[in-house]
Amino acid sequence: MEVNVRDNLSQVLARFDRIKADVVDKAIPRALNRTTEMARTAASRELVADGYSFKPSEIKDAISLLKATKGKLISTMRVKRRTKSLMDFSPQQTSAGVSVKIHKGRKVIRHAFIGQLRNGRYGVYIEDKTAGKTVLRTKSGKGGKGKKVKQGWKDYPVRKLYGPSVGGSYSTDNIQSIMMRIIGETFESRLAHEIKQLSR
Repeated sequence: MEVNVRDNLSQVLARFDRIKADVVDKAIPRALNRTTEMARTAASRELVADGYSFKPSEIKDAISLLKATKGKLISTMRVKRRTKSLMDFSPQQTSAGVSVKIHKGRKVIRHAFIGQLRNGRYGVYIEDKTAGKTVLRTKSGKGGKGKKVKQGWKDYPVRKLYGPSVGGSYSTDNIQSIMMRIIGETFESRLAHEIKQLSR
């Protein structure tokens, strides 16, 4: 997401027409960068409030900022799309599949099961005959489609399942509309603040 004020800059600056040009030139990139920093904090708050099971620190780490300068009046917020294992979403094995907490409560992924790789790592898998076989040990004695299997290691034709990334969740229409509103409401007040600070 880019915070760019070139299109409506004259309108925003109308109330500051008596301010020295050099003060305004310094204040604009400062205001843009502070607005983007505040937008990153707001993104963390809104994603959690909307019911996503991300930690605030995790959201902050996924969002990087490219600062505006006097010659480039654009501040950019980049959000990484790094998928997460479903093991990070509080999985619980059930008779119907695996229950995970991703967004607004729990959801059961039917016929999925929790399995352990030989390296000790756990994951959530589902039977997929088009996939290659993976050697797994099931956590609860259940395999794909709820079939009971013997404890121990076995090779399965499975596909590992992943949850959403911060970037994917951030790009939803609801979150985007909230962020655009926050940015629009924040920039002008931040510009006034920066001009006041620089005019002292």
